Amino acid sequence: MAAGTTALRISTIVYGRARHGTRVTYLLNEDGEGTQTAVAESVVLLRWRRRRRDGVTFSGARLAPSLWRALPMALGHDVASWSTLDMSAIADRVDAARCAMREQHVDLPAADIVHALIAVCGAARLQQLVVRHADPARWEQPGVPDLFLFMRTADGRVMSPRFVEVKRPNEPVRSGQVEEITFLQSLGFDARVLRLVERRMGRSRNTSRRATVTPPCERTA
Repeated sequence: MAAGTTALRISTIVYGRARHGTRVTYLLNEDGEGTQTAVAESVVLLRWRRRRRDGVTFSGARLAPSLWRALPMALGHDVASWSTLDMSAIADRVDAARCAMREQHVDLPAADIVHALIAVCGAARLQQLVVRHADPARWEQPGVPDLFLFMRTADGRVMSPRFVEVKRPNEPVRSGQVEEITFLQSLGFDARVLRLVERRMGRSRNTSRRATVTPPCERTA
């Protein structure tokens, strides 16, 4: 496990690999049953959301590579003011900026996810991320992790945030992804690469492998 990360406590074993052009999908269920399939990052997101613990819910979303560029476009350039926005205000601003974001080919997750991101990042770290990704030299390979995962308490507090880059077996971690995960870790975030383990349908499913972490510098492209 990479330094500064904690276990996700979900299975990384996947069944039913299928290729659809450039996309690879797996069965959603960790026991290989059922017919529903999804790409790797969606499989991990669903398994995280299915976790149960008294007093908290497990939430998260997929992140667009343009995340940190889209935030100031929707919420304004006064990063310190973002923390004063509730979910309704965030949703209104994102809706108002939707056409402009579409023209610039940038996107944001749902308002509750944006609200959680703002809460866990704080103004200082948000400012660093926005400035970093405003550089056009980074737009071709921004390296933003696939997923933002967190827990939310009954009173709305956000706990245990994680940024997760999901990889299939032997899929290389690109240099931009290594740099971004390292940068997030330097800011104090739990950021990691999670690698799936493929199994064939005929193999025993009695053993559940819990989520393991590949150090971000282990495999680079």
